Amino acid sequence: MNVMRKLRGAASAGSVSGSSSGTSTANNSSPGSSRNGTDAGAPTAANGRNAEEALMDARVQVSLTTLKKLFNEYTHPREPLSEQERDDKLYEMLPLFCKVFSSCPSNDMSEKFWDVVAFCQQVSRLMVSEIRKRASNQSTEAASIAIVKFLEVETTEETSSGWMLLATLNLLANGDVSLIQVMTAAAVPSTLVKCLYLFFDLPIVEDDEPSADGGAVSEFNAHERRTLLQKVFVQLLVKLCSYPYPAEELARMDDLTLLFSAITSPCPIHNIVWRKNAAEILTTISRNGLTDAVVSYIHSKGCMALCVDNMQRLTFGNPLEIVEMFVTVFCFLKDSSQVSQILMDDFRASQGYVKKCHEMPMNAFPRGLTHGKTGDFAANN
Repeated sequence: MNVMRKLRGAASAGSVSGSSSGTSTANNSSPGSSRNGTDAGAPTAANGRNAEEALMDARVQVSLTTLKKLFNEYTHPREPLSEQERDDKLYEMLPLFCKVFSSCPSNDMSEKFWDVVAFCQQVSRLMVSEIRKRASNQSTEAASIAIVKFLEVETTEETSSGWMLLATLNLLANGDVSLIQVMTAAAVPSTLVKCLYLFFDLPIVEDDEPSADGGAVSEFNAHERRTLLQKVFVQLLVKLCSYPYPAEELARMDDLTLLFSAITSPCPIHNIVWRKNAAEILTTISRNGLTDAVVSYIHSKGCMALCVDNMQRLTFGNPLEIVEMFVTVFCFLKDSSQVSQILMDDFRASQGYVKKCHEMPMNAFPRGLTHGKTGDFAANN
């Protein structure tokens, strides 16, 4: 569950490995070392690991039992609960769920926790409700700040309610298709895409100010918290969009156009990562979610013309950003051509090749993607 610690650990693994190797070599060459001594220590170390694993399994089992008990009390309360009381009880379960299932195979969810579908429904409902509450009657910048503040880690992961909601949904997205359908029905994909679009207006991340009143200080600095949020946020959306249902929900909610607008819109340098995330999500949809209904929506909404028009209006001076936009659009078109030619026809009809592609150097595009004719895409499928 401690995702940031894992990220930090990966960065330092090489140096730790090197120092460990050096220590091991020194120990092996030291006077008095012997094969017998090494062999004698091996069973002790193995027994220690086995005991540690057994203790960990016991703790996980206790957490699972507690989770089941709490959720049963949540769904069958002795006395009627207010909405706030229900939410508080659900928040209490999130760290337990993450502790139990953060290192388990995804198929263990339904086997170990039979109420996982109902649990997913409630977590999805709460996430959507909390985000809508913070976005209501706000400017785009104020809404983006409020949502990020809610979703980011605060002092610790376990005590950060919004972060625990996000982490729990990210784990649930590893489950079977029924959980994806539950999250889709609760409007989780469209809600997160709206958030992503709002994040283009986030102010630059500033360093934390020292606590003046001696209050608790976060174990992560401001940049680490934002990086962690960005990684898990996009990871969740990519998992969801690896199925066709979220793309269809985005079309029904008229939020799919936000992704096309996002990948071709200017944004401050410090928020470019969110545009890259939008591109990753859109290409995930192009590989997994282009059902007839989704293609029809993209065509009827003129999304290809929207992309071309947005790129035509760009005035900033970094050509690499424009190339990245075109690469995303071209990859989307290439994938869509396996389903239908209509979006490629839309791109050509909007003079996408004429207006911009001739301005890009040929060697700037990925191998196999050319801007001369639509047939070039089909030829490379």
